Amino acid sequence: MNTYRDQIVIAIQDLIICRHNLFDNIVNLAMKGELGHLDGAVDQGETYEFKMNHFRGLNDKTVNTVIEICDLIDSKIMILMEENGIDYNEVDFEN
Repeated sequence: MNTYRDQIVIAIQDLIICRHNLFDNIVNLAMKGELGHLDGAVDQGETYEFKMNHFRGLNDKTVNTVIEICDLIDSKIMILMEENGIDYNEVDFEN
């Protein structure tokens, strides 16, 4: 049976997964919209790792709104961790 603290870690992990999903949506929205000129710029089999800063400053209001939601989730994750004494090694940020 999970303790209260265990359940907080699970909730944080769920927020991290949600945040990663939203970031994927930011990439897809930007590549279909404002950054469409980059589509196909990477050869097949090659990869490129986008960071949030690649999308900050775009004019797309939808992309900017989803970025704001990601920022809020990041902030709330940190608050939950700090308020409950949860260390970084207790959650998987790469998930």
